[in-house]
Amino acid sequence: MALTGNQPPPGWYPDPSGQPVARWWDGHTWTPATAPPPPPPAGATGSTARTERRSPDLANDSDRSSFPFAAVGLALGGAIIALFLISGLLQEIGQLLFPGSTAMGILFGEVGLWIGLGGTCIVASRHFGTRSLVRDFGWRVRPVDLAYGVAAALACVLAASVIGAAFIGTKFAGSNTSIITNQKGNTVGVAIVTVIAAVGAPVFEELFFRGLLRQALASRLGVGAIWVQALFFGLAHYQVGLGLGNVSVMLGTAGIGVVLGYTTSLTGRLGADTIAHGMFNLFVTLTIIGVVR
Repeated sequence: MALTGNQPPPGWYPDPSGQPVARWWDGHTWTPATAPPPPPPAGATGSTARTERRSPDLANDSDRSSFPFAAVGLALGGAIIALFLISGLLQEIGQLLFPGSTAMGILFGEVGLWIGLGGTCIVASRHFGTRSLVRDFGWRVRPVDLAYGVAAALACVLAASVIGAAFIGTKFAGSNTSIITNQKGNTVGVAIVTVIAAVGAPVFEELFFRGLLRQALASRLGVGAIWVQALFFGLAHYQVGLGLGNVSVMLGTAGIGVVLGYTTSLTGRLGADTIAHGMFNLFVTLTIIGVVR
């Protein structure tokens, strides 16, 4: 359904079909994005309260549009394409352009992964949301998120340590830090993998896993979505050649995903968990570099 005549600007309006929700109007047509209706302004009653327009900038970070469960299929399809097609293709290109540089091959592969994950989020936002990553996923950072991020990063270290310790001395113990250790003696390579781990990966992985996938799962699973997205987060860190060692790596990563998922849910935006993810990866990277050197 579309409004006719003098069309209003983009924003949240009462649902045209009469449902007790606000629906996003993109300036041309109604979108599938919905949100709880805004409270009526002080003193407003009857039709005045019902016709009050919602501001395009939601008042609360946690008050965002809901994504249907169908978006899970889009998310998983996009992740598969990103992991096995775009990332692999760009990694091959990187190795051809920079023969002998494993760091550049890794960088090109990671860029391909980020293109796939970020592109999937953009498609989902356009198809199911408001076409704004800020409004749809809470992709913003506030000053207080630094404090929340530090606390969450410490929780990630604790979760990873406890899970990893449970597998010490078993055939399921493994590590996915070879991306760092393989750059021993290569200053440029160390710098590249550090930026990948501490900046690029947190930004795009949080947008995809804690933003799109968690919200899409939440439409059917509620709080259980935090645990399911963490499971997918762990599976995404499977490494060919690691064998049974993948068990501890994937479970440890899933534990981190749970911490980051609850951080997103509690803050209502992706700022704190992105900071926490980056801090955790930076801590691990610097620790490994210190051991390697």
